[in-house]
Amino acid sequence: MASYALECNLPGNIANMENMVRAADPEAVFTSGSADYRIEITISGTKQGLTCRGRIDGRKAAQVTFNDREIGDPRYGTDAFTQRQKEMVRKGVLVLLEKAGAPKLPWGILTGVRPSKLYHYLRDLGFSPAEVEERLGDQFMLVPEKAALLKAVGEVQRPFFQKVAGRISIYVGIPFCPTKCHYCSFASHPLTTHAHLVEGFLAALAYEIAEIGKALARLGFSPATLYIGGGTPTVLTTSQLRNLLDWIGRSFSLGELLEYTVEAGRPDTIDREKLKLLRDYGVTRVSVNPQTFNPRTLTRIGRKHTIEQLETAVALVRALDFPCLNMDMIIGLPGEREEDWDYTLEKLLAYQSENITLHTLAPKRAATWDFSQVKGEVAEERVANWLDTGRTRLGAAGYYPYYLYRQRRSVAGQENCGYTLPGWEGIYNILMMEERSTVLGLGGGGMSKWFEPVSFKVTRTPNPKCPATYRGRIKELVAEKVNMLLASVN
Repeated sequence: MASYALECNLPGNIANMENMVRAADPEAVFTSGSADYRIEITISGTKQGLTCRGRIDGRKAAQVTFNDREIGDPRYGTDAFTQRQKEMVRKGVLVLLEKAGAPKLPWGILTGVRPSKLYHYLRDLGFSPAEVEERLGDQFMLVPEKAALLKAVGEVQRPFFQKVAGRISIYVGIPFCPTKCHYCSFASHPLTTHAHLVEGFLAALAYEIAEIGKALARLGFSPATLYIGGGTPTVLTTSQLRNLLDWIGRSFSLGELLEYTVEAGRPDTIDREKLKLLRDYGVTRVSVNPQTFNPRTLTRIGRKHTIEQLETAVALVRALDFPCLNMDMIIGLPGEREEDWDYTLEKLLAYQSENITLHTLAPKRAATWDFSQVKGEVAEERVANWLDTGRTRLGAAGYYPYYLYRQRRSVAGQENCGYTLPGWEGIYNILMMEERSTVLGLGGGGMSKWFEPVSFKVTRTPNPKCPATYRGRIKELVAEKVNMLLASVN
């Protein structure tokens, strides 16, 4: 664990520097006194060009000076200069850390969740795909493979922005699961301890769906996509699930839906009756997520289902002719190696899932795992190489990447990336990640994102993750959403 002291001549950039240091050294400690490393960054220049001068002292010493004249390109807007100064600070820190022996970061100075938003920002300014790819390497220090991946994803996504322009999407969160996976940090409460909250939660959700449905009808909105997630929605009983689907069908105009997704991620919550119910109500896309095909790992991560239950669930999905099946796997789970990831991917390819998502393990502080106990079993140095292998194998099988995002503390600094067979892009996933249309988040942990198409500004209003808190505040939450909807059309 190394300590760092940071200095910058631009006010307000110490947190920016800390962010960059943490990307290279997740266990970094920051101090204003004596430290293992002292990093100083000085930025100077005008809107026609910037200069960064930096030095690192301590266990290793180095200096760096570099210029940026590219910011003078007239395609950049008036707000780009301040942002580029911040980027230059991060670039200076990263160059110095690499000179001091830190490993090269695959995503360079990009530390946020949504790197593809940068791609679309540059494309919207008028830069060509090739020009953006070049800038991702030169200005933002992405390795060539990640810059190419970002370009591929971005170009798949851009037509969908026009396809859903002016429309809204709906997310419904069911914050319950049979058990909580040890790595999970989502709004998910195990039925073993929270089953008594389900009925009250559903009553509040019925109210929210009905009232938001009335508001949308008055305003003439019909959703472009609808996504029921969680948690695990199929943990509900058949009767509860039928009621939920009925509320949605009666409250929202679904005739122009482009996609209707339900997370049925846990195979132990799926049976023929529930799946037939989903199909009868018009669901077009379901997720059945094994994460791994290693039975020992399934037990370790807190998933109580068997491989046989998983195979039965997939067979039922196929027998009921759902148009699109999504399946996820996690690379980097404790104790697993390349042979485990190879086998899991082989199984997903054998099912010919229309969507396959490769997740990189991201040990969150909000998860139940004490990651320090299993960190030594994570094959971190192998994850990046295998992701390239997985991408190649998926491409050979006809899949291409269509959305991606990153999580803090991801193993080896990698990303989560969704792949699709032609024509089966998960539209909701694109919209939620790129934030180019309004998404109404209902239910437990639902995050509403209000998109302003002129400024591209996004305002977020969250629902509580706790089912009891959600129930207690439901009228207040609904009133806020209704007011926001009314304001969006005035």
